[in-house]
Amino acid sequence: MKVKEQTIRELAELLLCGQLCYVNIKTGTFEHHPMQMDYFMDEENPWQEVMDKLEQNREDYIRIEPMDATKSFAVMEDFSERLPPEGFRNRLLTALRRPKPFRNFNHIIHESEFRQEWFDFREERNIEWVKEQLSSTDDMYP
Repeated sequence: MKVKEQTIRELAELLLCGQLCYVNIKTGTFEHHPMQMDYFMDEENPWQEVMDKLEQNREDYIRIEPMDATKSFAVMEDFSERLPPEGFRNRLLTALRRPKPFRNFNHIIHESEFRQEWFDFREERNIEWVKEQLSSTDDMYP
């Protein structure tokens, strides 16, 4: 299955935004919808058409999973360890060892000069994550 680099980048970004992503194994195109949907009881689901398409063509799609908490934690740890050994690196590593490590890390990183560097690092790691999942399906779908 061939998936364009731009599509992989889009998938990675959508996963970070809380979307569920499905790649068509025949065409390399994808569909997505929010992981959690909030709408009023009398309101129609705006994603119903996409969900119906996925359900009716289940065998044509593979789901691209978001990183689990363990993998996400490892990405934050890897980023922290790449920083110069003084000061800020130690603050991030300490935050990761305390209760609520995700909240602590994000609070510190968003108030720092390393914010954009973190976003870029996380995006690249997420792209690698999507590629890993797609490459593992190549064995299943020649």
